[in-house]
Amino acid sequence: MSDFRGSIAFETEALTQEDRARIGASFMSVGLEPPRVWRDECAALAHAQRIITAEDRAERQPLADPAGRVILFDGYLFEPSSLIEHLGFPPYTPDSQIAAAWLDRYGFDALPKLKGDYCLALWDTRARRLHILVAPMAQRLVYWHARPKGFWFATTLSALHQFPSVPKTLDPLQLALHFTATVADPADTLYKNIRLVPPGTHLTADTHGVQERTFWRLDTRRRLTLPTPEAYAETARDLLDQAVQRSLRSASPPGVLMSGGLDSAGVAATAARLLDPAPLSTYTVEPPPGRTIGSRPGWYDRERPHVEAITARYPNLHPHFCYAADPSSLEMDPTPFFVAGGRMQMNAHHLGWFDAAYRAVQKNGHRVLLTGQSGNLTLSFNGVRGLGDFARTGRLDKLIQLLPGAARFRQISVWRMLEAEVLLPALPPTLRAALWRWRHPGRETPTKYAAIRSDFARRIGVSATLKALGDDGLSLYTTDSRKLIAHHMEAQRTRLLETQRTLKAYYGFDLRDPLADPDLTEFCLAIPREQYLLGGEHRSLARRVLADRLPPALITERKYGQQNPEWFARLSAQRESFAADIERLATHPLAADMLDLPRLKQLIDTWPADAEAAQARRFDYEVVLARAVQTGRFIRWATGSNQ
Repeated sequence: MSDFRGSIAFETEALTQEDRARIGASFMSVGLEPPRVWRDECAALAHAQRIITAEDRAERQPLADPAGRVILFDGYLFEPSSLIEHLGFPPYTPDSQIAAAWLDRYGFDALPKLKGDYCLALWDTRARRLHILVAPMAQRLVYWHARPKGFWFATTLSALHQFPSVPKTLDPLQLALHFTATVADPADTLYKNIRLVPPGTHLTADTHGVQERTFWRLDTRRRLTLPTPEAYAETARDLLDQAVQRSLRSASPPGVLMSGGLDSAGVAATAARLLDPAPLSTYTVEPPPGRTIGSRPGWYDRERPHVEAITARYPNLHPHFCYAADPSSLEMDPTPFFVAGGRMQMNAHHLGWFDAAYRAVQKNGHRVLLTGQSGNLTLSFNGVRGLGDFARTGRLDKLIQLLPGAARFRQISVWRMLEAEVLLPALPPTLRAALWRWRHPGRETPTKYAAIRSDFARRIGVSATLKALGDDGLSLYTTDSRKLIAHHMEAQRTRLLETQRTLKAYYGFDLRDPLADPDLTEFCLAIPREQYLLGGEHRSLARRVLADRLPPALITERKYGQQNPEWFARLSAQRESFAADIERLATHPLAADMLDLPRLKQLIDTWPADAEAAQARRFDYEVVLARAVQTGRFIRWATGSNQ
């Protein structure tokens, strides 16, 4: 709901004086009020408010207290009214004051109990110590840079780079890891000597240096057993209601980014019930009228029938169907996105597809947009990777009981299901990687999914990093479904959070994901794996939980909705610009060294004849080509080579 940044000069340098002069510069984010600044002889702090909740109107940050501490706060608390009563504050006290008082009374050891979606920085003027923390499963991050004589931090990379003291040098290894969707240390960024504070982390900085402490992580060892399948569904339903209720704090009615799938539809239906009779707008992206869509077995390309079935059930739901006949400006020229977030966005093609909905959200004045982003890893986990858990733990009875039904549900053979979900993930990663390289001589495994040069991957350390992580680079990971989910909800999620932070800066509203709520996530991770696959039915838990609020057609739907189904037409409109960019990238040392430009040129030269022919090569074009071009564009922007 706001942006903040700060500069701490433990010893005065010429550059730090320039930083102090720049502290009040405007943030590169939409919808922010002018920055407010606080300074002492050591620290310079700035906060720019975006009004999201009613309480935000009373915020006056940076907030100094009598004890000599100054707080910068971004986000919101889940249950402020109970905290206000507990701490003796008047109604509508801003969240920053509540958080400051909580920390004053209970200290940093009680952080897990201060529930919300927030990040904060607290400067202790007496101890000359800075604290930065990000709440568990928050949709926030804080970036930082440190040297022996100082410390710099901000809620976006673009705001951090407004300090002259902060270097802006790309890290080739991290750039390659981001490009290949590999996460080693989630706190690393694309830039040398710049890190981030992930959710559930408490950082301190003083003259003795920087310390990072994890105070909350998902516990993959925790187990929760309830007496009946109905009990699991009832508990999950209550947690879903709580998660959505928490996300509804807004000074104006929220919107919902909605498809016909269980995730966002479940969020929309729950929000409609909680807000009734108040209106709730939903936003659905669909192909332009008359657009030819290539067929894809097992998928549907029009969300409208399911969305209309839901809105017919809830009179207070107001659906908006959005589309764009041409690629968005973001796809054609992502420079404004780079400026807003300070980092690359590989999936600009998909972000551009959503642009029509985001613009409608802006136009209609929403300050909060709900999504169902994390549902596939929490409430609506399909359960099939749980088959590997049964084999790994010796529960062959469960495996034999559920495997045939799971295969029938997906309409594949039992052997194919066993091979994909149990046998291949159970192989040692080094063996999987070796087998792949044997079948593809001279190539490294990251090249399967990304147009990266194998010699660059070896030389820069991508291959060695994968080996050290026990990652084969083939996205098979492990048969332990809980560890797999935790990896995606924590390490991999940091990359998604970086993108979401940029989206907030670019569009000016708060994105919230109730299906990443910490209480709901912990529950979904702890329960028995068979609850997601009862009777072989994929997503069994979500279907049971949502049966009281979604139409039967959605509950029984086995197909998946296509995101960006008109991808080929959108990419075809960019073919010439892609080709021109690939030629320009050949003259840039880092881009030419990292990207497999001959592979990209071949994709341009062998362009499919039509949408139907393109479907068999969708991954090559929509992912491999589009991501590589966007990455190359970022490299040129970040190194000042955009001419």
